[in-house]
Amino acid sequence: MDRRQFVRNAAMASALVAGSGLWSCFGGAKSAKNVRWSMGWILWRDFKNAKIPLAEAIKNMSDLGLDGVEFTPRKDELSKFGFTRESFRDLLAEKNLSIAGNYFGGNFHDPEKRDDILAAFRNTLENLKFYGAKNVVIGPPGRGNWSDPLHATSDGDQMSIEDKIRAMAPFLNELGKIAQGEGMEIGLHPHLNTIVETPGEIDLIMELTDPKYVGMAPDTGHIRLGGGDPVAIVRKYSSRLNYFHLKDGIGVFERPNFGPNLRELGNGEVDFPGIMAVLKEINFKGWLNVEQDYTEMTPSESASQSMKYINAKLKPIYT
Repeated sequence: MDRRQFVRNAAMASALVAGSGLWSCFGGAKSAKNVRWSMGWILWRDFKNAKIPLAEAIKNMSDLGLDGVEFTPRKDELSKFGFTRESFRDLLAEKNLSIAGNYFGGNFHDPEKRDDILAAFRNTLENLKFYGAKNVVIGPPGRGNWSDPLHATSDGDQMSIEDKIRAMAPFLNELGKIAQGEGMEIGLHPHLNTIVETPGEIDLIMELTDPKYVGMAPDTGHIRLGGGDPVAIVRKYSSRLNYFHLKDGIGVFERPNFGPNLRELGNGEVDFPGIMAVLKEINFKGWLNVEQDYTEMTPSESASQSMKYINAKLKPIYT
């Protein structure tokens, strides 16, 4: 078989086993692990000083020894960089990487948005299935009026944050059930400037959703900057953990811009060794995705610094 045929076969084999965490010899001879490490394309895609090609970002991640990439494609993003879904899957297989997950946000509390969200959600599931992935990271609705720096509720919005959380919970259960029927799963993702930001808001949405259908995909940096203790929250919802965004942060968050508070892993105030100890206790199996959506470095420098910390401090605890 020629090289192109081999790469295509590698992609197909990788896709078949990606959800289980196992790798066949076609995918590059990686052994099964409890934890698989990935980084978000967002770091390279949104770098302020240059337009970095997708292929260069994938090479960076492969060179760092990562297992995967969180990839939430924008419209026509693949074609913009000269890829089809098939050729991008081939590149991932060649670089021994898998798709870790896909971020999915929406106004889940708004019944008028229901049909559009359902259609977009099914498209997301189909795309994840194509790549052999299973994790959908659910981003909650915005906290208020996005044109207001403090995200205050607009005059036409009569729903409180608690009302919105209560309104979206049944829809999240429905989405989780749909995902489960396709062999996938959703994880609720606390995020600054959304209606699930504080510890109390996290507790409310987790109380109102069904553990059978809605997991937890915590973002350590957003939880810390939102006033929570990431280790305590990870422990509290340990039975529902199915995905992670690892992010470090420092200081006091001043709405709405959290960029200045973000740091590469190990340079902020998040207790990552404590988190890894909890994951070891519960024998967590899944993806830990480094999401660095702001940096003062270049993307490759930022990714390298976080990976050095992971290799030196976190993998020895649990991987």
